[in-house]
Amino acid sequence: MVDRYYIVEGDIKVYYESQLDGGGTGVGQMFVPVLRRLGLGGSCYESFSGPAFIGFSLLGSGICDKLVVSDVNSTAIDYVKLTTELNGLGDRVKYYVSDLLESIPRDSRFDLVVANPPHFRDLSFCRYYGCDDMTILKTLDRDFTLHKVFYHGIVDRLRPSGNVIVIENSLGSSPEDFVTMITESGLKFRGPIKPTKDDAIYSLKNHAKNYANTHSISNVTGGLFRLVGSHIILKSPSTLLKYAPIPSIRRTIKEMQKTYLIWASKD
Repeated sequence: MVDRYYIVEGDIKVYYESQLDGGGTGVGQMFVPVLRRLGLGGSCYESFSGPAFIGFSLLGSGICDKLVVSDVNSTAIDYVKLTTELNGLGDRVKYYVSDLLESIPRDSRFDLVVANPPHFRDLSFCRYYGCDDMTILKTLDRDFTLHKVFYHGIVDRLRPSGNVIVIENSLGSSPEDFVTMITESGLKFRGPIKPTKDDAIYSLKNHAKNYANTHSISNVTGGLFRLVGSHIILKSPSTLLKYAPIPSIRRTIKEMQKTYLIWASKD
């Protein structure tokens, strides 16, 4: 029986296994407050989806009314199928095992495309995250080849006013790395978006809610301490967490803010 899931907005339970989480349960949750500020949504597509934590978050929050997701990993899409079925979303979600856009119907058109692709062009990430095979698979996009193919392919799948929002990591890139590939694809580079502390706190609170809901109390003192801490974070006002003197909270917020989003559009 599959019992690992992450609850996103709309009480959607996103099913997964731990090795498939490439950041969608953490920094990926910041898409919701950012896209609400920008007023973007509609028909959505998540590329590099994994179990589609981001896509289902946008669907559950009402930012997206329809959702298409794809990933090259068939196991990840098996979990997307499970999430779709168990949450009764079959009329709103389509999913494909696809190497980027290869298997997406050519007549598909989207208002909004989101992605959390591998963030590093070389193995420099090993000093931060380790260098095992799974980490390399989720983190390395050598010379940003996948990014280039993604941007050049996605332009024809956007509706006239369509937008693309991609999350990146400042440890592995800067916004200037993507300007040429975006403009050469025919898209307009709208600029980088830096997450605010409130965006990071939104993600932190969601993670705390999931720890409290899905982890049993452990006999190990550390497990109980983390469970209590999660309840405290969940109940604390965002304004308090923003200035909390607790080092672990400040460190988590700071780590989340090392990411940034690249915004491109068709017009």
